[in-house]
Amino acid sequence: MKRLSIILFLGLIALGFQRCDTAPAPEVAYITVDTLLVNATGTQGTSSSKLNTLWVEQNGAQIGAFIPPCEIPVLAGEKQEIRIIPGISINGSYTQRNQYEMLKAKNFTWDLEPYSKRSLSNVQKTFTYNDNFTIRIVEDFDGVGLSFNRAPQSDTTLQIVDDAEGSYQHPGETPNSSGKITMLPKTLAEFRTPEAFELPKAGANVWLEVNYKTEVPLTFGVIANELLQSLQAPVVTLFPNDHWNKVYLNLVTEVSGYPNAGDYNLFFGAINSTDDTATVFIDNIKLLY
Repeated sequence: MKRLSIILFLGLIALGFQRCDTAPAPEVAYITVDTLLVNATGTQGTSSSKLNTLWVEQNGAQIGAFIPPCEIPVLAGEKQEIRIIPGISINGSYTQRNQYEMLKAKNFTWDLEPYSKRSLSNVQKTFTYNDNFTIRIVEDFDGVGLSFNRAPQSDTTLQIVDDAEGSYQHPGETPNSSGKITMLPKTLAEFRTPEAFELPKAGANVWLEVNYKTEVPLTFGVIANELLQSLQAPVVTLFPNDHWNKVYLNLVTEVSGYPNAGDYNLFFGAINSTDDTATVFIDNIKLLY
């Protein structure tokens, strides 16, 4: 009897393996993405971007997050609903990536042949801003005057420079003026918006987009204006870099952290602790909420 039980048990295992071997594998197709772009309208400022992650959903189910350039496996089949959500690094941190709700997701309905490959066209990989949010061009240095005032403790001023002096340039966009700060050794620079912004609280995301190039650490933050006092709250300090960079700063912690504030000023600043003269370039400061 015991011998018969063993034989039956081994037979069931063999049958199970046979069933696993004969089960057809799902057929897949592939979506190829080389880069992600942004197209801003005339009232939305620059189209410069640094979208470095995309989330993909198929038929309402999330497939995962991918870093372009990439080849994304999806299920093959007719009328497949594909949704692509662009993402960014929060505060310039490579390890902190987030879906960027300020841009509209892309939705496609495709017939995907098994093992076929589909590359996103320029139109399909270019995202536009979400109409549900407010976009304020705080400063692009292309108009008359400046939207930042020199703080009393600042040792230097903010100048407007053109492309001959190293301003930021995005293809197809003119003029190409930027802000430049020249810092002597052992000096401090700080600038604040004279305008105070009423920003959403209670955990709502508030973003600041900035193009920058700096030889010294560069700090951005908010000044929360309460009834009897104004409190300065740094958000992030960016490391020096040799080339123009784009950063997405999330102000939610600092804005929501002061629920009694009526409004908020923006500020940025730097300290040159070296024995050499240093420069800071900045451009396309855009507030979104």
